[in-house]
Amino acid sequence: MYQIVRSDRKSIALQLRPDGSLVVRAPRRATDREIEAVVEKHRDWIQRARLRAAASAPAPEERFTQAELRELGQRLLALLPERLERFAPLVGVSYGRVTVRNQKTRWGSCSSRGNLNFNCLLALAPPEVLDYVVVHELCHRKHMDHSPAFWGELRRVMPEYESRRAWLKTQGTVLMRRMTG
Repeated sequence: MYQIVRSDRKSIALQLRPDGSLVVRAPRRATDREIEAVVEKHRDWIQRARLRAAASAPAPEERFTQAELRELGQRLLALLPERLERFAPLVGVSYGRVTVRNQKTRWGSCSSRGNLNFNCLLALAPPEVLDYVVVHELCHRKHMDHSPAFWGELRRVMPEYESRRAWLKTQGTVLMRRMTG
């Protein structure tokens, strides 16, 4: 069993959620038969990934409580203004509303209106990693994609971004697994 999410994408992608459920992201034009073929082709990978997820899932007592997440959100809200004021001029952009959320799969996002969202767990990240996510989202004000131009702008402002990004992929994954629900 799996959930299908159709959008204006070009290919079919599989996403395994931390709870072991499968999401199939597919182009609007993809047929159910095409989707089923991709799922069947990757059945072994799905089973291995589900076993890994179950083995690495935190015990319920290791998950953050809602109160802890609210506290992290407040801490992050206090840290963000200074960083945004420092980096927005370096990127050469403005921004709209700033929101902190309890996201389970994203560290940040930028809307087409310039509103920025940040994951409350960034309050637990090293300051240089928080700076990377802030600059990453501000660069989306110029490039709303992950094109070479986007990465070039990010590198211009923060040449050492790759080590910070790597921290999120390793240590950040551990934090994300502790999200409730």
